[in-house]
Amino acid sequence: MLSPLNWGLGHVSRTVPIIQWLLANENEVIICCDESQERFYRNYFPEIWYVPHAGYPFEFNGKGNWTLDILKNFSSLHLFLQEENRIMKQLVEKFNPDLIISDQRFGFVSKQVKSIIISHQLNLPVPKWNVFAKMWNRKLLSAFNEIWIPDNISQEYSGKLSNGKLKNKHFIGTCSRFKKTAIENSTSIKAEFEYLGIISGPLPYSKQLLDLFIKKMTQSNQKAAVIVPEEIFDTSLNSAIITAIPSPSHTEFINLLLKSKTVISRAGYSTLMDLIATKNKGILIPTPGQSEQIYLSKLHKEHPLWTFKTEEEFLQMDL
Repeated sequence: MLSPLNWGLGHVSRTVPIIQWLLANENEVIICCDESQERFYRNYFPEIWYVPHAGYPFEFNGKGNWTLDILKNFSSLHLFLQEENRIMKQLVEKFNPDLIISDQRFGFVSKQVKSIIISHQLNLPVPKWNVFAKMWNRKLLSAFNEIWIPDNISQEYSGKLSNGKLKNKHFIGTCSRFKKTAIENSTSIKAEFEYLGIISGPLPYSKQLLDLFIKKMTQSNQKAAVIVPEEIFDTSLNSAIITAIPSPSHTEFINLLLKSKTVISRAGYSTLMDLIATKNKGILIPTPGQSEQIYLSKLHKEHPLWTFKTEEEFLQMDL
C-alpha cells in the first residue's frame, strides 16, 4: 500500500519506478491518493487499485516566506496527521497489507505493518535557530521502519539534505519515471521547441512560474511548449509561439522532452532526477524562499547542463 505527498507531482512521479518494480515482482499494489494524483498514475497503471485519500491541507501566500507559511499551517497539518493515523488503522484493517510505502507523507505509517518512507530530506536546510523544525522532522521520520533515500551512497545529488544519524536509512539510487534506454533509443527525433516549460509545485507558486514562463517566451519570441497542471490550464495559454499541454501521457511527455532543446522548471529534487535520466539541458528556477531548492541550486551550480536562476534573473537573462 503506497501514498505520495500532494506537493506538485514530484513525489508522485518518483514512485513510478518503485511501483513498476513491485509489480514486476508479482506484488499487488494499492495506491492511496487524491484525484489529480490518480489521473497521473493511470497513465502508467490503468488497472491498479486506487483508494481515495485526501492530500495535506497546504496553503501558501506566494510571497516566499516559507517559515511563516509552515507556522500558519502547523496546527491544521498536525490535526491532519492525527486524522491520517486514524484512517491508516482503518486501511490496514481493511486491506491487511504486507508493506506500507509513504513518499514524504508522515501520517501514512502503521505500528502493525512494516512502514517505509521515501525521503531525501533527513536534514532540513533551515537556519540554526529553527531547531524545532529539525527535531520535528527527525521525530516523524523515526516512526518508520526504514527510510529510502533516492540518491546514491555518495549523496551526489542530495548532498547534506540526506545527512542524519538515523540508522534505518538506505540509499536506493536515483529515481525517475524516465528510463535512460528509452531516451537514448530515440535520439533521432528532431528538436521542435527551443524551450519546454514544466509547471509543477504547490499553488500559488506553480501559477507564478507559469506566468513567468509565458512572459519570458513572449518577450524573447522563442518557440516553446509548456506542460501545465489541469487545475491551472486554460486554452488561452496557446499562441503562435507557445503550445500549452495539460497533463500529457508518459509517451507524450517523453516526445516533448526529445523535441525540446532546454527544459525550464522549478529546481525540485525530482526534476533533477528526471533531467539526469533524460540528459536535457535545464534552466532551473528555485521556488522563492524554498530552502531545499535554494540549497540544491547552490550544490549543483557547476553542473554542465543546468543553469540556476532566481525569478528576477530569469526575466533578465538572454535566451
